[in-house]
Amino acid sequence: MGTWFQFTCSNCDYTASVSGGRDVGMLAVVRTMTCSDCAEIGDVLIGMSGQDGPTGNPEIDKDFGKCPGCDGENVRPWPRSHPCPKCGSKMTKGDGPTALWD
Repeated sequence: MGTWFQFTCSNCDYTASVSGGRDVGMLAVVRTMTCSDCAEIGDVLIGMSGQDGPTGNPEIDKDFGKCPGCDGENVRPWPRSHPCPKCGSKMTKGDGPTALWD
């Protein structure tokens, strides 16, 4: 089961509910990434059934590596330093999970 956490930028008040790195649900494998197209962070589909990489199923694979917010493909892993995609300041992680997902 995957977990979302609330990340907040104290400089510009940008917030996002994301895993914060690589995470695995019942089927989906995601990684939190920064999208250069929409300047957001989101959990991007990178695999299925615990394995990274495409499945060979075109219906599933069409979503691989795409920003969940804008469908852009100009994404890169969100650094461990957790910079805000809007202003570059460090984002802080909330105390507990905001949601569990499959």
